[in-house]
Amino acid sequence: MPNPHYQRVLEQDQMLPAPLRWLSRAMSSWRTIGILGVFVVGYVAAAHVPVGGRYIWQWRIFDTTQHTVLTWWPLLAAAWLLAAAVLWSAMRRLPWRTDNLGAFVAVLGLAMILVSQSWAFRSQSVGVAAVPITPSTGNAQADALSLNYTTRYGDTHDRVLVVMVGGAAPITIPLEGLPRWNDAAGEAMPKLKIHDEPKLAAVIGYGTRITTSTYIADGTLIEKEDGTQSPEPTDNGFRDMESLPYPANALLALEIITDLEDGGTHTTTAWLPFEPEGTDSLVPERFFPIEGLGSVGLAFRPASKKLPFALGAKAESTREYSTIYLADGDTEGRLLQPSMFNLNYPGDGFSYAAKQKGAGITNYRCEWLRSTKASLSEHLLFKVSTGSSNPFILAGLITFVLGVVLDRLLDWLGSRSKRISAPDTKPEDDGAAT
Repeated sequence: MPNPHYQRVLEQDQMLPAPLRWLSRAMSSWRTIGILGVFVVGYVAAAHVPVGGRYIWQWRIFDTTQHTVLTWWPLLAAAWLLAAAVLWSAMRRLPWRTDNLGAFVAVLGLAMILVSQSWAFRSQSVGVAAVPITPSTGNAQADALSLNYTTRYGDTHDRVLVVMVGGAAPITIPLEGLPRWNDAAGEAMPKLKIHDEPKLAAVIGYGTRITTSTYIADGTLIEKEDGTQSPEPTDNGFRDMESLPYPANALLALEIITDLEDGGTHTTTAWLPFEPEGTDSLVPERFFPIEGLGSVGLAFRPASKKLPFALGAKAESTREYSTIYLADGDTEGRLLQPSMFNLNYPGDGFSYAAKQKGAGITNYRCEWLRSTKASLSEHLLFKVSTGSSNPFILAGLITFVLGVVLDRLLDWLGSRSKRISAPDTKPEDDGAAT
């Protein structure tokens, strides 16, 4: 049975039109709050906790990134509805009295957390910076960072194919629809027609067809005695994909078919390893002799984006990291002193605030990806993410804690006041009168 206050509120609802009455009661129902709460908390937890060795966003039905899963619009709508339901339920169920002030403040803080956290996912920018490691020399700041690397980082959502034919400029082609965490070949492989890219078609002509034929989420290229390379997929039980935003050891096969002058065709299959550290230069490092085209450079990389800073590292070896620097992209690679940012070494990373032109100050978090798949020979991988909504999340947490403390304090003061004002009655002694 509802408490007397809420019972009166329900009776007053009878004066409202039917749709408004149903909506009002639904938004103040414990069942509605429970369903929305289980969905929001369960969905976010599933995106952060692996089940059976894989996250929910790595399952074949999703096959996307954690950021994409957390920015799904139904999750944002559910979080906002839950915040509204919690506020509306508190306003209807709790009498407007001083002793309920703490509960109202706590509910307000909870609503602020839900709204700000869900919006933080939407406004967050995520990428991976591949930090070049240089040997320790006398001039560490000059060697730690190259000017070509100053403002590039790899996007976690989009991957591209870089094609360079002869002496032409490299052409970047998006690979939309390409699998990410699951192997694909044959009918399961989307036939991306690379040659349909207008810029590339103008270079190779319409007598050449380039399509994707196979994708291996985790594997190794084995060098054969004849100089060719063959892929060797990693067994599913040994794949380490838990801490990376994309598979670092992915392999992509391209099928290149050229029409020859004698009327025949020539087919070449080129296997490309994923290059998460390759965003500092758009020029491919792998070249293939293609009949009718000559030397063709190919690279399979994350899409390159810009940041207002870059990362550099100095180390004695690839396993002993001693110093990490920051460089301002607007100062042509000028390295900032370590005192200008907080480096919590040997922790997971550090935070940094950078001012972009006309965009104000943005807070960045750099987390070292410690997975074995991220231990590249000459690079360290750092997950770079923005946190522009963090102050609102912190404000919600503080408001919630203050509400809980205030509620306990008011409850204690109310109990103490009742004990003081209660009359001191003593039982009568029946044997006193004789």
